[in-house]
Amino acid sequence: MSFAKSYKFTMIALALCAVGFIACSDSDSSGDANGEDNVLSIWVGDMLANGDTLILGMGEGLYEMSVESSGEWRFENGTTFIDSIYPESGSGDAVVKIHVKKNDSDERLKGELRVVYPEDTDLNTSMDVWQVYSGDYGDNMNVDDNTVVMAFLVCGMLGGAGIATDDCAINALNGLIGADEMKNRLLDYRDWRIYKTTVIKSQVWMAENLRYDSEGGHTYCFNDDKANCRKYGRLYNYYAAKAACPDGWHLPSKAEWLTLINELGGEAAAGKALKSTSGWKSEGNGDDDYKFSALPVGYSIKDTYYGMDEETQFWASTSYGGNTFYLVSLNFDNDSAAVRPRAARYGLSVRCLKD
Repeated sequence: MSFAKSYKFTMIALALCAVGFIACSDSDSSGDANGEDNVLSIWVGDMLANGDTLILGMGEGLYEMSVESSGEWRFENGTTFIDSIYPESGSGDAVVKIHVKKNDSDERLKGELRVVYPEDTDLNTSMDVWQVYSGDYGDNMNVDDNTVVMAFLVCGMLGGAGIATDDCAINALNGLIGADEMKNRLLDYRDWRIYKTTVIKSQVWMAENLRYDSEGGHTYCFNDDKANCRKYGRLYNYYAAKAACPDGWHLPSKAEWLTLINELGGEAAAGKALKSTSGWKSEGNGDDDYKFSALPVGYSIKDTYYGMDEETQFWASTSYGGNTFYLVSLNFDNDSAAVRPRAARYGLSVRCLKD
C-alpha cells in the first residue's frame, strides 16, 4: 500500500480499537513532524497481546495493522507506522492530521483531512459528527466535496457497533466521546457513517435520517444540495428505501411504526414527541421526548422538492396495493403522526429499525 502524495483516495479516519483490550488516550506520547505536542495519540494497554489488530478504514477497504512487541501499530506489509493522530481547531472548522512514518527511514508522510462541523453543532462540544473529504494525500490537500463520511476513534467495535471495554474514550476539542456514549451509535460499515440511535420502549431506532447513497440510485439531496444531505439525510424512492438499511437493521413496517406511535399517545399526539425541538416552521417544533429528533426535510417528486421546514415523511415497508406504500407524516401545524399511502416514486426520508 502506497502513501505517495499523488495517490488519490478517500481517507476515512476511523480507528477501531479491536479485541476489547485496547485503550485510547489523549496523553501525549510523541511530538509531530514539527516537534509540536500531540493532542490525541493512539497507545496500547497493558493487556494488549502482540498480534492484536487495529482496523483503519480507508476508502472502501480495510487495512489491518498488527501490534509489534515494541507497542507500535504497523501496517501488515511492515513498512508504515502510525505515529500520531491529533486535531487542531480553526475558524469554524477543525483539521485532523494523521502522521505516519516508514520503518526504513525517518521520513514522515503527512496528510490532512478537512473536518467541517454541522451548522447546529458547537465546535467545542464532543466530536459528534465529522465530515471528511477525499483528495490528494499530501501537505496541500485538494478538498473535494464529493465524499462525506464520518470520522471517529472508537474502541472495541469488532462484530458491530458495541463497545467491548469501558476505558476507551477520546478527549479532543474540549469534548469527550466515551464507551458508554458509543454504545448508542450505529456504525454503517458500507460507508463508515456513524448514527445516533434511541431506544423507545421495546424498539431501537436510528435517531438520524439515513444518508447511505445506494448503488441503484433513486436517492436525492433536497434541492440537489449536498449540505441538505449532511444535515437532513437523503431522500429515497420506495424501492431504494427498502434496500437501504444496513445489516442488522430494516425499513420498519406499518405495524412497527404503529407500535411506536401508539406507545407515544396515538396518531393524534405522537408527532409532538417525535419532532425535533427546533427547525420547524411557525414554532411547530416538537418536544423530542425520546430523542427521535425528526427534522422537517420535506420530500421530492419528479425532480421537484417540497415542504422544507414544514413536514417530513418516512417510508414504511408495507404495501398499500399496487405501486403504493405506507408512510408516516409529521407536520409543523399539528402534533399528529399520520399513517397514509404514497406512490413509490416519491422521495422520502428513511429511519431504520433494529432487527
